[in-house]
Amino acid sequence: MSLFNPNIATTAAMVLPFVVGIFVVLFFIYYMKVVQPKRCTTQWIEDDEEQKKLTFLGQRFPMEKKDFLPLTLITVIFLILAFINLGNTNHVDIMDEIQQRAVEREEERIVPRSHMDHLYFDEIFFVRTAAEHIQNLDPFENTHPPLGKLIISSSILLFGESPFGWRLLGALSGVILLIIMYLFLKNMFGKTIVATCGTLLLGFDFMRFVQSRMGTVDTYAVLFIIIAFYFMYRYMTTDRDAPFTKTLLPLAMSGLFFGLSSTVKWIGFYAGFALLIIYVIRLWQLGLHYRATRKDGFGNYLVKTLLFSTLFFVVIPAIIYYITYIPYGTARGMSIADGMLWSPDFFNLVWGNQVHMFRYHSIYVLAAEHPFSSVWWQWILNTHPILYVRGTSGNLQAVFGAFGNPVVWWGGLLAIVAMIIRIFTHRDGRALFILIGYFAQLLPWVFVTRILFIYHYFPSSLFIVMALAYMFNAIIERRKETGSLVVSGFTALAGVIFVLFYPMVSGIYMPILYFQNFIRWFTTWPF
Repeated sequence: MSLFNPNIATTAAMVLPFVVGIFVVLFFIYYMKVVQPKRCTTQWIEDDEEQKKLTFLGQRFPMEKKDFLPLTLITVIFLILAFINLGNTNHVDIMDEIQQRAVEREEERIVPRSHMDHLYFDEIFFVRTAAEHIQNLDPFENTHPPLGKLIISSSILLFGESPFGWRLLGALSGVILLIIMYLFLKNMFGKTIVATCGTLLLGFDFMRFVQSRMGTVDTYAVLFIIIAFYFMYRYMTTDRDAPFTKTLLPLAMSGLFFGLSSTVKWIGFYAGFALLIIYVIRLWQLGLHYRATRKDGFGNYLVKTLLFSTLFFVVIPAIIYYITYIPYGTARGMSIADGMLWSPDFFNLVWGNQVHMFRYHSIYVLAAEHPFSSVWWQWILNTHPILYVRGTSGNLQAVFGAFGNPVVWWGGLLAIVAMIIRIFTHRDGRALFILIGYFAQLLPWVFVTRILFIYHYFPSSLFIVMALAYMFNAIIERRKETGSLVVSGFTALAGVIFVLFYPMVSGIYMPILYFQNFIRWFTTWPF
């Protein structure tokens, strides 16, 4: 008798999405009920006070000693998971690997049989270019800025020319992403349970787990983006009467990481637009404060802020962006000692690459096709994953691809709806902050006509986690004991789904029936 009964397993695969969907909807309904003022209480008065004005003040909370244990446990657990089945440590000559892949059949190039010993998906471009930078060769992949590929070069130099080596810094970045999310949620909501559960949701999300274990550049861009938002939130929540110098560090750090993200992928500029909106809101509120308190000196404060902001968000990022092209110049015989950085030839090289990147993304890829491409509305519904690897051995199969944990993404979609409602009903600044970040990363793709993939939703997925954490915080504030159980239950369900799908997101061999009957919830999921 087979370990997996086809009839029972098929029923399970059909039932699971309904169970998760119903649970997510019930959670949303519970939240909407909880945030309504209780009868015979003064909560309606508090709600009325909250609606009077949009504010970010008084909403930054410090880390506490009790945060050390959950943050450490999360870091250690996901650090271990990040390294399991990451790739072999045996030396692989990247250029030989590229030549071998070039003669493979088309279906094997699109979806290779293994990731342990081989390049797969866009690693073919990014890892190849990282190796070319090491060898001082003209880069093959020139459709994204250089920094991400230089980080992969560093990973190869530090940990070896192997699948494990070229993926290691990305895996570490995926864990650092969790640490930053914990700090962010703690600063924003002040509750250890909210920071813990919110960070676990990000840890359990398939997109973060899969993308951070690839030798591609997306994780670095996303990490820098969330750090830029973290420091912008710290700037937003700086006391309005604080000395000017106290605002400089968070502004400088936000600008620095905005620059780094944009030097990895141009999605960093989407983040920059969101940061600008938040920044303008802060200055607008500060001006109202000066007027209301009849304080002098706002004009001088504004001029200094604008000057330093230009330095932090324009000058320094531009310098970083420019100097990351040094390997492009040295590959063509230029040198810093001979004044490469001031050379018109080097400037033309940098500028020419910007023109090429724009044309590539706006023109050249319009006619491209891929069996796992998708569009923005399919991302938010989590209906069209991208398959990276599929290998079989007898009745066993190893597959993995990128998409979202259904609990996190479906729940997060409703959480975004909750944020919109909260802004209209309570003018809540934290909800606005989350929405600005979310839509700044999503809306540009709505109007893009080139071929797209679900991993383009990766940056937005950070903000749906923050939106869920917002809901967690509201539930616990209104229903402390039962609310904690509900929040923990939601997080636990995400963890259960992560465990169920773990073979699929890590490339572990399992019986084919397992994938067919427990993992393939929808016909559009190619597992």
